[in-house]
Amino acid sequence: MNTRKAVRNTAPRSGGEVEQRFNRLLAVMKERYLAAGYELDDVHLAEILEVHDGVLRKGKSSSVSPALAKSVGLTWQVDLNWLLLGDGDQPDPAGAPVGIDKLAPETRISRGRWDEHKVRRLLAEKNLSQRELSKRLGTDPQRAGNLVRGTLRDAALRKRLAGLLEVAPDALFLVSRPRVQQLAGSDERTGKRYGLAEIRQALARIIDSQLEPALLGEDVSGGALSYESTEISLAVPPPPPGLSESERERYQRNGEALERWSKTSAAFSVPRSVTGRYCREVVGFYDGGRLDDIGGILRDFIQEESQMSDRGPDESAGPIEFKKGVLMVAGAEVKIDDPELLAKLPEYLASEVGKRMLLSWLRENVKKQRP
Repeated sequence: MNTRKAVRNTAPRSGGEVEQRFNRLLAVMKERYLAAGYELDDVHLAEILEVHDGVLRKGKSSSVSPALAKSVGLTWQVDLNWLLLGDGDQPDPAGAPVGIDKLAPETRISRGRWDEHKVRRLLAEKNLSQRELSKRLGTDPQRAGNLVRGTLRDAALRKRLAGLLEVAPDALFLVSRPRVQQLAGSDERTGKRYGLAEIRQALARIIDSQLEPALLGEDVSGGALSYESTEISLAVPPPPPGLSESERERYQRNGEALERWSKTSAAFSVPRSVTGRYCREVVGFYDGGRLDDIGGILRDFIQEESQMSDRGPDESAGPIEFKKGVLMVAGAEVKIDDPELLAKLPEYLASEVGKRMLLSWLRENVKKQRP
């Protein structure tokens, strides 16, 4: 009689279903790490699982190997019945970011999801301008600005910046939700405790949750605002009365374009009267204002307002009219042979800024013909 026991084959099935669940698992874990403040890719996940990234890529496309399945179960505490057979408990995106401590410290710091607003607030509290920060870090101002914005993922510079701010580097990461779970499940199952990075992040969240509301009502001294911001606060007056529906829509569209422009590095402070003029006058071929053009238009408006305050309001370039296919400039007929310009004339003549651009073009390209 055959006394051998039947052994169940626990090797992963090859085919599409297991791989689909494995891809789902990777997406879930990336969500967990992102919520905890880390932007990781497949290479980092392979490092956490302690497998070659080629093994992980193969698991996404063709087959999940037994070694990969075992590592997933041990590191991420995934129910292998779900992964391999489709039964059991599915992974929860809101679970703990287990295994993050397996990454090298430099990797964790460089892959941190940067909290730019918190960094800027701490710099203001330390009264550190961008120029002063670049000197302290031993780098140029542009590189220091990229570091503050989070676009520079230099682990060494991030550590030095955190040192200047007197916080841990991972306290400068953007955390989407509280993490109440432990890194590797419950103590009853693994005996693991919270790591140092998790303790620091928990303390930082507690401080922020209580400190931020109190700081909102406090005045910040002028010196604390010396760090250059990438966002300018623009005051846009409400649409004036008497506008038609299309003019009001154009006014609002231009206001939205100004708001987008104010968040770029090219933005600068603009008087309220100039922002209102921009919203009223920029039409047609600007379509709300290309971001690259807005700064130049606003500078022209500011310069013109300054000149008008010096010379008086009745100096002008003269009336411009387009009637029956003839362009009249200050009483003179202007011959225009350019079809493209003819097609755009209604748009140019619809606003003061368009008329000025048209006059500039005429001076350079067209000869006036007196009747």
